[in-house]
Amino acid sequence: MSRSALVAIGKPPLVLAVSGVAILMILPFYWMVMTAFVPAPDIIAFPPKWIPSRLTLAHFAEAFAKAPWLAYYWNSFVVAVVSVGCSLLFGLFAGYAFAVYRFPLQNFFFLMILATLMVPVQVTSVALYILLARIGWVDTYLGILAPNFASAFGVFMIRQGIKAIPLDLIEAARMDGAGEARIVLTIIAPLIKTTLATVAMILFLGSWNDFLWPVIVINSQDLRTIPVGIALFKDPYGSMNYGPLMAATVISTGPMLLAYIVSQKFMIRGIALTGLKG
Repeated sequence: MSRSALVAIGKPPLVLAVSGVAILMILPFYWMVMTAFVPAPDIIAFPPKWIPSRLTLAHFAEAFAKAPWLAYYWNSFVVAVVSVGCSLLFGLFAGYAFAVYRFPLQNFFFLMILATLMVPVQVTSVALYILLARIGWVDTYLGILAPNFASAFGVFMIRQGIKAIPLDLIEAARMDGAGEARIVLTIIAPLIKTTLATVAMILFLGSWNDFLWPVIVINSQDLRTIPVGIALFKDPYGSMNYGPLMAATVISTGPMLLAYIVSQKFMIRGIALTGLKG
């Protein structure tokens, strides 16, 4: 049997498998959106109603009345943008150093940076909180940003992207009199813009959705981010109104879903390119 025939035979099962996985992944998102728009009786109906009988915006009205979403959006946006900017700047220069320079214990230091990816934030949160409390950063933007000033993941991805650039190009720039900072910012950065966009999007999503550290370090309502604000929809006695909660979740995930759709092409290209060379 020819190879093309084998591919034709194996294609339908592969399509079915991928379709099944896609449906399983889309199902929670569909349930979230549907719960945000259906009346309360349909939410708790048994068996569940997968097709709503009617739609309502009452849950969104209650969600907007319960929380200052503009303030939450602004706080999440500031924290995400600043943390991504710091991580990209640090990762760009650190990745350049590890990709281009040769110095003692280079691999050791690089492995130590990567090792931080295996340390859960729960392990370091208590020590970090005590440190921030002593320097007066608790309940401030700086306190929220403290764990995100740099990213080991960003250093790794950017290093992989830079290693794909011929060293002759860097040497030519040095012979023309360009300094290292100028080389990084005007030559290296444009060449790895796909990698930078990938890192930026992944870090932005992580920062936007981060809940544990902001809820630890934030005390005032004025600095709450969106995940912390959503957690307030559960009352102290444990009961929960799922309609407004799902409406709040739709409000928070809408911009991120749009950003992912726009940047999906860059993310796939960036991950593919940076994984080719070690």
